[in-house]
Amino acid sequence: ALIDALQAHKTEIYRTYIEEKAIPRPGVIALMDEALADPTIAVGVCSASTKEAVQKVLAVTLGPERLSKLDVCILGDDVSEKKPSPMIYNEARQRIGIDKERCVVVEDSMVGLRAAKAAVSENPRVGK
Repeated sequence: ALIDALQAHKTEIYRTYIEEKAIPRPGVIALMDEALADPTIAVGVCSASTKEAVQKVLAVTLGPERLSKLDVCILGDDVSEKKPSPMIYNEARQRIGIDKERCVVVEDSMVGLRAAKAAVSENPRVGK
């Protein structure tokens, strides 16, 4: 019971912190808005974080209108392999129905960059 109570308290603190402090990285919103305005570009979010952890962050930083316009949103719970495995990017690409040569990934970590590079590599295990 104590562990459950501590977890619930930690989660509440995290949500409050996100509501008060979370901001998108510079340039991300402008880039996303430009892409969303172009009907020839599919836009998605691929986060290795769990749904519980990232949904609040996305709601606060992107807002519900942008979220509703995403062509794909795949979170850590949606795939069996985490970054640096390319699985999350390959899944997104398949859902959108686009060739890997036509994808662009904007990343914020080296692990994510390795996953993105592995998704376009001849060797799908490069990210491992």
